[in-house]
Amino acid sequence: MLTTSTQSIPMRSGLNWPAPLENLGDIKVVLFDLDGTLHDDPRITDFYARVLEEKMVDGTGLGLQDEVADVIQGRHPAAQPGSFVEPSRGIAISAPHWVAEKAVDWMGNPVSLVDDGLLGPIQHDGALRYLGDQWQIIGALAARRGVDVHMLRDAFVRARRFGNDPSTTLIRSEYLDEVLHRLSQGRRFLLATNTTEELARPLVDRLRLQPPFEIIRFDARKPAGCAELISHAREQWNIAPSEILVIGDNLWNDLLPPAELGCRTVHIDPLGTDRAARWSSARFDNFAAFAAALKELPDEC
Repeated sequence: MLTTSTQSIPMRSGLNWPAPLENLGDIKVVLFDLDGTLHDDPRITDFYARVLEEKMVDGTGLGLQDEVADVIQGRHPAAQPGSFVEPSRGIAISAPHWVAEKAVDWMGNPVSLVDDGLLGPIQHDGALRYLGDQWQIIGALAARRGVDVHMLRDAFVRARRFGNDPSTTLIRSEYLDEVLHRLSQGRRFLLATNTTEELARPLVDRLRLQPPFEIIRFDARKPAGCAELISHAREQWNIAPSEILVIGDNLWNDLLPPAELGCRTVHIDPLGTDRAARWSSARFDNFAAFAAALKELPDEC
């Protein structure tokens, strides 16, 4: 997803967090991400990549969709899901503990980070772009080919309007109502998306998400905005961070700030960005697997 956050969120390292999700008994608030979590339609991101490929001049967009597929399927020589890239230099950076450790050029050859100021803790407002979901992968690869922010935004808007068009058949998970019902018993529901209300409201309405969602935050400016929304919920309802469960597909945008605050987190991780589940309370390959596990999770301490 696109993000407009300009706030740096330093991440502590070497901590054993967040706490595992062993039951739902002490959860009072559930905060969901939208795209890639409650709704996942590859036709929309495919449309986004296709528009960008077609709009680039002098053939610079040729092969963008194939390159995106290579990244997603782990065939790219440099960029991998869960890594960072610096588009202007065309380098990919490994930061397994959110600290830039080593880098390679676009062909996979090692390059130095010593003289460019990229070594050290990754910052949310820095030059590096996280490859945490398909939107981010497409945007970063297009930026490496010279696409500016205005073209990215235009393609994003067109893709969202394509998904919102009534002629585009809605893909709605068969497990969505089941998950919402399972979690809703005595709990407040929040929804946060970085997409503007103009572009995201039609999807929310088509998915029939209001109710049960008490607060829907459009243009949420995650990751910084995610922490802000959690702070608001804590103050308004007098709850502890450990009583908040955050569910999202993008580790960097959706889950690390809440985990840093002490919330429980569930990572829907189809791209395999954190297969060892080091940075979440629970990790699942897809929404269906989460729904199945949720049936077995006790609802009492």
